[in-house]
Amino acid sequence: MPAFSLVFRPFTLIALSVVLAPLALQAQAEPQVRAVTLSTAGTVLIEGALPMDDGRAPVTLRRGDLDAFLKSLVVGDPAGSVIHLRLPGPGAFDDAFDALPVAPDDLQGMAPLLDAMAGAAVTVDRRGVETRGTVLGVTDRPCEHGACAVLNLRDAGGALRGIDLDDTVAVRFDDPADAAMIDAALAALRLGRDPQQIALMLGSDDPAARDLALQWMQPAPVWKTAWRAVDTPDGLALTGWAVLENTTGHDWDAVELTLATGAVQVLQGDLYARRHAMDFAPPMFEPAFAAESMARAAAAPEMADQAVAQVTTDDGQSFSRFTLATPVTLGAGEMISLPFLRETVADARALVFRGGHGMEHPMIALELENPLPLRLPAGIMTYYEAGRGHAGDAQVPELAPGGQAVLDFARDTGVRVREDTAQTETLRSLRIADGVVTITEDLVRRTTYRIEGDGDTPRSLHIEHPRRSGWQIETEGGEARLDTQRFEITLPADEIIRFEVTERQPRSRRIAITQADDSLLDLWMRDAPDADTRALLADLAGLRQDLAEARRLSRTLRAEAEELATEQARLVDLIVALGSDSAADRDRRARVDALDAEIAATQAARRDADARATELEARITALIAG
Repeated sequence: MPAFSLVFRPFTLIALSVVLAPLALQAQAEPQVRAVTLSTAGTVLIEGALPMDDGRAPVTLRRGDLDAFLKSLVVGDPAGSVIHLRLPGPGAFDDAFDALPVAPDDLQGMAPLLDAMAGAAVTVDRRGVETRGTVLGVTDRPCEHGACAVLNLRDAGGALRGIDLDDTVAVRFDDPADAAMIDAALAALRLGRDPQQIALMLGSDDPAARDLALQWMQPAPVWKTAWRAVDTPDGLALTGWAVLENTTGHDWDAVELTLATGAVQVLQGDLYARRHAMDFAPPMFEPAFAAESMARAAAAPEMADQAVAQVTTDDGQSFSRFTLATPVTLGAGEMISLPFLRETVADARALVFRGGHGMEHPMIALELENPLPLRLPAGIMTYYEAGRGHAGDAQVPELAPGGQAVLDFARDTGVRVREDTAQTETLRSLRIADGVVTITEDLVRRTTYRIEGDGDTPRSLHIEHPRRSGWQIETEGGEARLDTQRFEITLPADEIIRFEVTERQPRSRRIAITQADDSLLDLWMRDAPDADTRALLADLAGLRQDLAEARRLSRTLRAEAEELATEQARLVDLIVALGSDSAADRDRRARVDALDAEIAATQAARRDADARATELEARITALIAG
């Protein structure tokens, strides 16, 4: 290996350009992109060719694309050899300098590098005079313009020398190992600590010159569709414009472009970053749906009024592909918009009011049906109406073959709708068993649409009433849709009409009869579904009233008996305290004897009331037992 020479220039190493030259050439290599498939799943499939010579094929990629590249790369080699891929590791910069005696800052100039290489054997050339020796270090000394670097050297004779490191000095490292180490340090410095681009090398044991076929995936923005709908005498001319961006980092020069719909599963594999076992974590998941296999192809329809790009299409059960017949040239970072699909469909305009949304006016809408044997991609649509110009915008969902959508594009302020809702409960059946009342009732919801129109001619209005889970729409004449019931009504000119939608929901409840008060029993009797149930409830209500009366009478008699006993005890105490035989005492004794009879009679009446209550309780128990 030739000796490594340094010629001092302020903050410059001349040898740096020599070492970096091949890396710069390698960094410019990139595959020739031949085909690109953009997917609405947020991915791009790139197909290209990469020249290989002497068993080497260099390519550069953005660091952010490495994980997807390492995950998805497929290589086709016409020679049939085993292809391997080499690239710097994510910690190559730190790893390189961890194994070197110099730091990155030491490579910023001659003085720091020589100071870091203390002990190295060098040859110093100063105006043709060479001095060999061993580096001791670099120090500064005062000079006319500030501090000047001085190389301290022990020469071959053992003398110590100080040599100014000015622009007349060239230094060579005499040991080939030192020169190789500096080469390695410069190469690591070229890679950088966090490079935005990574140089890769595909290698093979076969040195023959040939082109490799490459295919790999990258993340990409979702391509979008902008629809134009033009009202024509033949119907609605629907044209789809694809809006896309080249974010692959590679120029497209006459590539075959395919636009794909669908939501394929995409896993983010963290393959380039360094990971230790203790830091292991499962891969992250992005939108997870599986794409079906491609099934059939059909030519896109020709456009009558406006030219569109000629495409061929593939259609599967959950995706469609549109491949442009004309190659596309697009620089990295550029956008393009071009028409790729056109079809004339029936111009089915409708006036639609959607209930349950708190709206005041109906929407002017297009009822669009996909007539093609392939999926129409979702996008925004601009509608142009004959004699009016721009009539509004609408959002188009993805439509499968035969799929339908109602696209709102304007609000009709000439029609006002007020929506009122009332709900009632109707008893259908009532059964009493084991002390529990089982009630089956209907909740009835009535929605009244009060519609006020203007103008001189009648109009057709579609009311889309929301279908609610558990509710059955009883109003006849509607068309059942996915989540609405559509009713078509004729709106007379400049009149107010009302349209009512009735819904019914059955409901079953169980209530312990002991928890039902008199007002609830009265309500059940009023709404009882049949005479037998009404009579049973009437008997139950009568028995409960009699029971309540018997219990009230028992409580009253008990209180009366207690009052009589209290009065008798008071009289007895008074008679004993006076101890006389006066006329008053004789009256008191007579009253005490009379109270005995009254107390006995009251207690007997109370026993009769308690017996009556017990009898009534038994009759109620038998009645509610079912």
